[in-house]
Amino acid sequence: MPPKDAKGKKEAAPPPPVEDENQDEKFGQWEGKLNDMGIPEGKGEATYPNGDLYSGEIRDAKRQGQGKYVWKAAEEGKHGGVYEGEYDGNKKNGKGQMKYPDNGTYDGQWQDGLRHGNGTFKYPNGDWYKGQWHSGLKSGEGTYFSYSGACWYMGQWESGEFQKGDWKFKDGSCYKGLFKGGRPAAGEGVFVFPNGNNLKGKWVETPLEGSEEGATTTVWVGGELIVPSA
Repeated sequence: MPPKDAKGKKEAAPPPPVEDENQDEKFGQWEGKLNDMGIPEGKGEATYPNGDLYSGEIRDAKRQGQGKYVWKAAEEGKHGGVYEGEYDGNKKNGKGQMKYPDNGTYDGQWQDGLRHGNGTFKYPNGDWYKGQWHSGLKSGEGTYFSYSGACWYMGQWESGEFQKGDWKFKDGSCYKGLFKGGRPAAGEGVFVFPNGNNLKGKWVETPLEGSEEGATTTVWVGGELIVPSA
């Protein structure tokens, strides 16, 4: 039978959204080079009217190339977020590191201001995800570690949700199958135990007693137990 704690774990809440960098091409203050037209060009430091700060490269009054952007804190004594990395056309593009207001961090690739490509996100509660991203969401191959559950979700992700792969536990056991909402989904699967035994079976979706009409739950129905030969 599956481990007692095989109920799935909802991952840490996604990082709080950070507003896009100021897109206004008019700085409150600019300390740096200007081109022949008097427009900021090259390396320098900008202070935006809202209090945000940027230091790095500018082209045609837009962030371009390597730079560091610091958001003004919403409350005194706290930080509002810091990004350090590559820019293209005023948006995060390429490789960069982001520290969020809740102290979560992302180190990886960006596209059009969103996490896109390969990267690692570390949550303030100790959880982390390392793998592929698409338009700001976990998508593709990746691994999520749950600090409180001491377990790993390893496999395919889509639109921020774990879809298919291995759910590994600290005792060395593992469940392989489909997932939905951070829990095993209806369908066939297999539990692999530390001693090498495999338990094949399936999760069956059934009505949830005492709940609203249409509410369901999944129940494990064990099947064949495979014991490796000595």
